[in-house]
Amino acid sequence: MKFPSSILNEYFKRIPFFKGIISIWGDFGVGKTTFAIQTSMNSIKNGNKIIYIYSKPIFPSEKINRIFKDSIEILDKITFIIPDNFNDLHNIVFNLEYLILRNLNEANNHYNLVIIDSLTDLYRLELNREKKDKNYNLNYCLNQILANLSHINDSYNVNILIVNEKVQIRDNDQLTEIQSGGKVMEYWVSLDIKIERTEILKERKFTLTKHPEDKHIAFMSKLTENGFQ
Repeated sequence: MKFPSSILNEYFKRIPFFKGIISIWGDFGVGKTTFAIQTSMNSIKNGNKIIYIYSKPIFPSEKINRIFKDSIEILDKITFIIPDNFNDLHNIVFNLEYLILRNLNEANNHYNLVIIDSLTDLYRLELNREKKDKNYNLNYCLNQILANLSHINDSYNVNILIVNEKVQIRDNDQLTEIQSGGKVMEYWVSLDIKIERTEILKERKFTLTKHPEDKHIAFMSKLTENGFQ
């Protein structure tokens, strides 16, 4: 996996055998999908083949074409999958292992990266405060999805990148920002990258946190029409 950030790429060079799920999260419109699409393009140029699961309402065709404009011929290295609902997403992830195994022994044709953008959009659409049993089942399915992704990462050396949303919870009368999915995400994600707006219009703050050590690295990046620089 090759990120659109030299700081992140240098960080991962220091831990070349990194294992675990990586998530990138933040507020709506902060640049998460742009970051994921850029990572796709850079990773393909680095020799990777990608499964990109996109669960949001409007497929980002214009953004993909803009980022890939000088490398449009490599788009055939991405398999796009669009789930209809959270149950569909759950089933897709459970069939990923078969898809990966089917291509595993083909030279230069096996999948090296799975991106889910976004993991919890469809999950949140189905949450209902008045139906606790349904919410319990949704959390159980989310846990199963992450467990299966972790298994794929560990067993087949396939990188996993999850795009996720920011939510606010009340903790001791204070609002705290966390990833959507709460404790389930906390348990399974090995490293998360939070993107935040700053006072400068096109500037974004990145905060990388490695778990369970809770180590942080923060840096700034500029977001342009063609992606992060």
